[in-house]
Amino acid sequence: MEQAEDRNERSLLRTPNSELRTKKLKRVLLIFPRERGIKFSNDTLYPFPILGLTLLAALFPKTYEVKILNEVIEEVDFDAEVDLVGITGLTCVIKRAYEIADRFRERGVKVMLGGVHPSLLPEEAKEHADSVFIGEAEGMLHKVIADFESGDLKPFYKNREWSDLKGMPLPRRDLLNKRYRPFFKVIETTRGCPNRCEFCSVPIINGKRYRLRPLEEIDQELSTIIHKKGEYLFLSDDNVTARQDYAFGLFEIFKRHSVKWMGFTTIQIATNEKLLEKARESGCISLFIGFESLLQENLDNVSKRFVDTKELSNLVKTIQSHRIGIQGAFIFGFDGDDPTIFKKTVEFVQKNNIDLPTFSVLTPFPGTPLFYRLEREESIFDRNWSHYDMSHVVFKPKKMTVQELQEGYLWAQKYICAPRSILKRLLWGPKHHFFHFLMSNFVLRGAQMAVIRRIRKEEMPKPPITKLQSSNNQQGYKDQ
Repeated sequence: MEQAEDRNERSLLRTPNSELRTKKLKRVLLIFPRERGIKFSNDTLYPFPILGLTLLAALFPKTYEVKILNEVIEEVDFDAEVDLVGITGLTCVIKRAYEIADRFRERGVKVMLGGVHPSLLPEEAKEHADSVFIGEAEGMLHKVIADFESGDLKPFYKNREWSDLKGMPLPRRDLLNKRYRPFFKVIETTRGCPNRCEFCSVPIINGKRYRLRPLEEIDQELSTIIHKKGEYLFLSDDNVTARQDYAFGLFEIFKRHSVKWMGFTTIQIATNEKLLEKARESGCISLFIGFESLLQENLDNVSKRFVDTKELSNLVKTIQSHRIGIQGAFIFGFDGDDPTIFKKTVEFVQKNNIDLPTFSVLTPFPGTPLFYRLEREESIFDRNWSHYDMSHVVFKPKKMTVQELQEGYLWAQKYICAPRSILKRLLWGPKHHFFHFLMSNFVLRGAQMAVIRRIRKEEMPKPPITKLQSSNNQQGYKDQ
């Protein structure tokens, strides 16, 4: 009986009669917003895999027809026949998210906002939405759907508990636009981060408790997306090695599927040679490591005391000795930074042959401990969320001027993405996965140079005039 009903339902979904189809299905449009013509420093030729929206789409029942739209590669049809619009929003694109939400609401379409920024500032987001989803959707979406169908959407929805990652549905990758051709597949194996970095929003959005997916479910998912030996896999986890016993089991699965994978971790992995060896054997070609700063006082102040800056060069060499490349992230603008920090960081990157370096400006994202501290210190002068892209200076640093921080970041960014710098790092380095990193550097170079040109054309926001900071007599990047 149930099989017959299921066949009838599938037959109904395939019917060419659009009127009958409309009566049966609710139409949902999930949007990843993006302002046209605006590039960010981490943009690539291919759209980054949208795991969040494909996971969300998988939570809707079969009576809903779900479409995913990525504004990076396609335009929003504001006349589309939809019953519900869901929009995710990072802080730097929230202005565009609000514009899209307002347009659909003018037509009477119900709109929900979610994602990082709405979760951090739900009251602000509510001004542009019928409802705001705070945090994760798992375990709560069924309530949202029930309220939507009864015409009683609540202003806010928030899980009281972090969801269990067991039994997660497979992401609806089939809903991505046909023009969507990512260079690598993406998968999530864990959520949450046990670290307490002052500037990071991850513990707020995904929790401080490190949650694990069952290894057998990861194995099953990989079987559906990995079809040949040597395919590239990206892990969206914030720290893939936070639980070493779990990581060992995960690496065995990757080895069995013969993937080449990349993921996030901390420099602490270099203190465990056995873990590094297993990572290499499992196909690891690159680890994204947040060095953040070369100054110990900076790391201590932002709750990264587990890093000893004196050992960084040795730790880098240890990772590279296992034929694993490093994508190193560095942040400018910490309290201990003065104009000399740019030259020091560039020299460290070049001397240690960091395969793929990324630089950013310290950004006080709303809701983070850093934001509240700088608020108390009255240091934040720019509240244009579009500038919260980790490339604009939006606060007054302590040991240099706003202009020095902005110009120093632009100088350092331009230096490390210059062809000469790229080739020097890669040719003088260990040359592991040379062509992969060569392509990655030059792909990112286009976006990085676009950001530099855009910021230089803008009128830099100026903070209220205060007494000059005592940094003008210090040797900085301009002495290069």
